[in-house]
Formats: sequence, structure tokens, C-alpha cells
Amino acid sequence: MSQHQITVERPWANIPTKQLINTETGQTEVFVRNPPFSDIKVAQSGANNQWEITDKNALLTNYKNYNSKNSTNITEQELNKKFFTDGTKQFNNDRAAVINKNSPENTKTFLATKQNPVPGTIDPKTGIKAGQTSPTTANQATNPGTGAVPADPAALNTALKSSGNTRNQFPTLKYPEKLDAGKQDVIQFSMLKYSPKAFDLTKINISGFGERKQDRKAIGVVTLPIPNGIIDSNAVTWGGDSMNAGEAVLANVALTTIKQGFSAGAGVIANAAPAAGTNDVKTGFAEAFAAAAIGGEGAKLLSRTEGAILNPNLELLFEAPTLRPFTFTFKLASRSEEESKIIRSIIRFFKQGSAAQKSESNLFLKSPHTFQIEYLHKGKSHTYLNKFKECALQSFGVSYTPEGQYATFNDGAMVSYQITMQFQELEPIFNEDYTSLDQNKDTDIGY
Repeated sequence: MSQHQITVERPWANIPTKQLINTETGQTEVFVRNPPFSDIKVAQSGANNQWEITDKNALLTNYKNYNSKNSTNITEQELNKKFFTDGTKQFNNDRAAVINKNSPENTKTFLATKQNPVPGTIDPKTGIKAGQTSPTTANQATNPGTGAVPADPAALNTALKSSGNTRNQFPTLKYPEKLDAGKQDVIQFSMLKYSPKAFDLTKINISGFGERKQDRKAIGVVTLPIPNGIIDSNAVTWGGDSMNAGEAVLANVALTTIKQGFSAGAGVIANAAPAAGTNDVKTGFAEAFAAAAIGGEGAKLLSRTEGAILNPNLELLFEAPTLRPFTFTFKLASRSEEESKIIRSIIRFFKQGSAAQKSESNLFLKSPHTFQIEYLHKGKSHTYLNKFKECALQSFGVSYTPEGQYATFNDGAMVSYQITMQFQELEPIFNEDYTSLDQNKDTDIGY
């Protein structure tokens, strides 16, 4: 079934029409309204950027319905002039391009409206009608039910643009109010706009996964005293794995067959048993090899007949790195009205910064902001405490009555708050990360 990714509605030659891009053929298709039944396709883009009429009768009927003068006797030539000369002059004012179905770029071309579009026209980039600030129905821009999204990168980037209400700038805050980061050790949370890793599908087998942008500027900073109970834990995942001689031979057969062909693979099987040594060993190996080949209950053949098994060569093998989690708890008690406001802003900083974002078209949800955490000693990076990679704030909890009872100041501010934050790094730690810190001079404790 054809999938349509972009819809533009506007009157064409005085007939209400709907134009869509067919993502399977790359052609632009023109539909006329046919309530309460399905819309009727009456034209499509053809070779040399010319229109092709697909349903003359539907065009005539609609033209008669929407125009005062009788068009029953309109000729083919007049129809072509009316709909594909006069009509397209008007419509092409709004078009960025007419898709040529023979062009390899057909799925990357989209319809665009003018700066002052006709009321009711839908912007294919954002899915928003002219004169409106909110999106139209999903089918008028992209169809999430079919997974269709704008194929053109520029259109997709525009559709992913953050909502105008997204907050991308936060204040620089510190608690206590008189905290002096130049004289005492502190922990600093710098908020960053999320940046995905560079990703190139055309190079996925070699180097498709690039690096994340590291030169981003903080969009807000909170500085707090270093909390008690500082710990970190680096971990990697290891798991037990085994491979007996029969399985090793089968693996060698598969690899040799892929690289050198079936005859070479058969030679591996023929040479496997003789290489095992004595006749008894050959017999046992042959049974074990057969058992490995057929699997299931057959794998117990050697145990049943000889009371033995092949050495499984059990070994603990590296499986994967892990992503480090961090939990911080702070108790914030105000000593002045100004400090109460600072605490309120700090809580707002983490709450709003860790919240998901809407795109301008309201069709997508975007990643929350992320955080760079750092321990500082007299204003410089603390070399005796661990470093952090960029982190996501996975949860943020607030206790408004940490003392166990409700107590406020005259202005309604709580006497104290307790906040708990759970972060997790976006990337695992690698051996090379330590080298990049101090070129292995061990002047920093590292990650």
C-alpha cells in the first residue's frame, strides 16, 4: 500500500485538492475531495516535470461542482490548459520542486510553502497550518502510524526543532549563598544541551560511530559543597563460556567454507579426527564430533557410550563494559530569604533540565539536557577524586519535610529541603581515557 509522507492542501484551479508525495514511487499525487468516500487521485507528476491526468471524469465533475459555468463539453486540450497550465502556475508558486520519478533524489524532495502561504496551507516541514501555532493532524505532515518521516535531512531537522517554550538557558547558582569555590572544595554541575554521537550509516561497519561534541558551552551551572559518602565503582561484565574440540572444529569448518569454499571446509572435517592421535582417541573424538554436530540429546552420545565428555575449556571471557551510576544527596537549609530563593532555583534547575522536550511540530520528543559533573579543589579540577564523563540525570527526588514535620518561613519557603539525584554516564570508561588525562604520568586519580 502506498505510503504518503507530506500533505499540502490548497485550492487548485478553484478546486480543493490535496497533494502528497508517494514515498514508494517518489511521485507527487493530486487528490480531489470525495466525501464521504475516499479522496480520488486525479493527477500525478510525470517525466520532464509535467503533470499526468489519471482521472479525467473526476476532474470534470469537481470542476463543474466548484465553478459556476458549465464545463460538460470541455475538451481534453481545454482540460489540460485549465488544470495543468493555469492551475499549475498558481500551484508552482508554492513548490520548491516537482519530483521527477526518474531522479535518484525523488524521496529527498519536499513541498515548501511561501513566506505568506494561502490560509490553510500546511507547512510540510513542521506540519503546522498557516496562521496556526499548533500542528494539524498527523497525516497532514507525517504518519506516525506507518513510521513515515520527512526523508529530506533539512525537513527532518526542522521537524525536530525544539519547541519555542523549551528552556535552553539557566542561571549560575551556588549554595550556600556565601560559598567560595576558590577557597573550599566543591562539586559543580554544568548543564549541557544534549548532543548525540556523530553517526554515519554508510560507514557503520568501519567507523560509523563518531565522537560526541566536547566543546559545548554550559547553559547553566550549580555549585554545591561536596557531600558525604563519596564513592565510585568501575565495572565490566565477564561471563563463563566454553568451547570443546568438536565445537571448535565445526567453527573452523564454517569459517573455512566461507573463506575458501565447500571443498576446503570438507577437508577440515576429514583431517580433524586423524590429527587427534590414537585409534581410541580418534573414536572418542568422532563420537563427540557427531554429538556436537547434531546437538540436543545427541550431545550426550560420548557420555553414554564412553562415560566421558570432551573438555569444555570453560573460561571467563570479557563481554561488555558498563555505564557507571552515581547518587548524590544534599540537604539544603536556608538562612535568609535570598538563600530560600536560591534553593528554589536550584531545585527548578535540576527538575526542568532533566525533563524531556517537545519538538516544535509536537510530533517528536527530544532528549533532556545532560550534565557534566566535576569536583573542584580551590577552583581547579580535583586530582584526588574521581572524574566523570557526561551524565544523564535519570531521577531527581525532593523531600520537602526532611525533618519529619511541615515547617515554613513567613513567605511560605520550607525551612529545609533534601534532594536526591541519580546520574548515569552516557559512555563507558576505557583504558585510553586515563591516558588522555595525564599521558600516564599518574598525576590524576582519573575516572
